Amino acid sequence: MKTLRYVLLLTLWAGVAQAAPAAAPAPDAAAETAATVSPAPAPDAEQEVVARLRASAVAGEIQELSVDGKPVLALWRNETLGRPQGAVLLLHDTGAHADWPGVIGPLRRELPEHGWHTLALQLSAPEATEAAQQTTARLRAALAFLAGKNIRNIVLLGHGSGAAAALRHAADNKGTVNGLILVALGEMDDAALLDRAAVPIYDIYGSADALEVRTAGAQRLTEGRRLVRKDGGELPRYRQFVVLAADHFFSAQTEILLRRVQGWLRTHAEGMEISE
Repeated sequence: MKTLRYVLLLTLWAGVAQAAPAAAPAPDAAAETAATVSPAPAPDAEQEVVARLRASAVAGEIQELSVDGKPVLALWRNETLGRPQGAVLLLHDTGAHADWPGVIGPLRRELPEHGWHTLALQLSAPEATEAAQQTTARLRAALAFLAGKNIRNIVLLGHGSGAAAALRHAADNKGTVNGLILVALGEMDDAALLDRAAVPIYDIYGSADALEVRTAGAQRLTEGRRLVRKDGGELPRYRQFVVLAADHFFSAQTEILLRRVQGWLRTHAEGMEISE
């Protein structure tokens, strides 16, 4: 999972020697190079991704969210079942984008057939200035967009680093979402986040994912079981499922992922309302 990076260097050479008087001594080569080479700044990686998404997205899917006066792209799909259940807000992994062919893209396109609106949010690159604050601001803008459509039943689904952002948001902003789906989440930076989230959580990853993800998943299961025992309810707040042979992007198990996500939504979040 490598972050997309684009580096473009443009070197400009000026004809200093032609402009100098004939009697003038030759300038120092190193000094001339330093003075005349002017590399252009690298293009913004996120904006290049956004441009490609604009070119490939279906008409009507592009949504412009405003964050600090700047546009942020999101991809919207209306439910097509005719029995709207709510909305799933999707957060992609590091190095991916809002229509990534693994996990996010398939889910955002398929869940509308089961009654769920989907909004896939484009996140900033992790090396961007104040990336964490940017993610928080973009999440708030996305939730405001859904509120503007009078959608109150919202499930937050994140993949990889997007799952970490989703869990942190739910833990720090109670009452803004109804449920969490964490796909291929790595290590949590705070073991108490699962409990603080205070919403139903579906934790799903593949048995062929990286060791970090599998180890972190086993550790979360211990904490999740503790929460289930503490709650004592008929419908457990935390559930974990490991998809056999699935890699980080569920390359050959997209259908299994969709069935698992849809089944959990139907059981834990269908038609719910956010508590006041």
